[in-house]
Amino acid sequence: MNNKVFSVTELCEMGKSIARLEGNRDLNEKAIKGKIKSMKVFGQLVPAIVVDADTARKQGLKVVDFVTGEEVTEQNEASYVVLLDANHRYEAHLRLMAANDKVKEEADKYTGEFYLVYALNPTVAIDKALAEINIATTPWKGADFVKGAKMMVEAELPVLDAIAEATSEGMSLDAASKVFLFNGKVNKSVLVRAINGSIDECLLNTSGLERGRRILEAAKGCFGSDFIKTRIWVDWVISIYENTDDADKGQFTDDMVSFLAGIKREDAEPLEKAKGKRGGQSKDTIINEGLNALWAKRRKAVLAA
Repeated sequence: MNNKVFSVTELCEMGKSIARLEGNRDLNEKAIKGKIKSMKVFGQLVPAIVVDADTARKQGLKVVDFVTGEEVTEQNEASYVVLLDANHRYEAHLRLMAANDKVKEEADKYTGEFYLVYALNPTVAIDKALAEINIATTPWKGADFVKGAKMMVEAELPVLDAIAEATSEGMSLDAASKVFLFNGKVNKSVLVRAINGSIDECLLNTSGLERGRRILEAAKGCFGSDFIKTRIWVDWVISIYENTDDADKGQFTDDMVSFLAGIKREDAEPLEKAKGKRGGQSKDTIINEGLNALWAKRRKAVLAA
């Protein structure tokens, strides 16, 4: 079937099923609903790209059944093809098919088919093909780049692990990088290079990892998740660090953790609800001034004690 568009029905007749790469981008409910709406009207306009499961497994990638999530092994790999793209479209297709059971009128039922085509250039390694498909054709978001790097990089990278955990909880890539490195050097370009086998120095730098973990956990104790996701409070923490005398920087983490742990909800809520006004202060400015005031109040109390 190479270079030929074929249907899932044909695939099933051959005794094969659909699988996906474990670690590929998470399914986004909003994206799925958008695909459902589109496919109800237009069907599938572009075939999904697949490779054989044994090809993916030979390249060191973990493959799982699309529906059950069970790992595909050497014993059953011949019964699967693996989606390199179109995970959201295929999930939408499955849901539309399942919804037919509740549709009374035949004319109202979803009758679309799902089409597949093998990757046209089999000489390209799957990791590079996946990166190119998802970066150039269907743009990834920051967390998707992190997941892609986690899936493709074999080396142990504690910084990448920490950033992956933070972004999986909704934190922006920029904010996560700044928490653990005190800079935004782990960006999309760095992660693309990692996917393609080149590891930048910033992904090897673990010197600020424990500091970042402690500060992040302390912040989670006083601020809500939506506030934590943003880079604003992280930028403020970094600014305080940069303005701390070198002689006092060894104590900085303990001081910042103590400060964040001491913020009360009545002080945190105005910062979480801050909104900039046209012609007035920006949201960033309001939050920074609020944090500065709380920091100054704490420092004054410490000196008084």
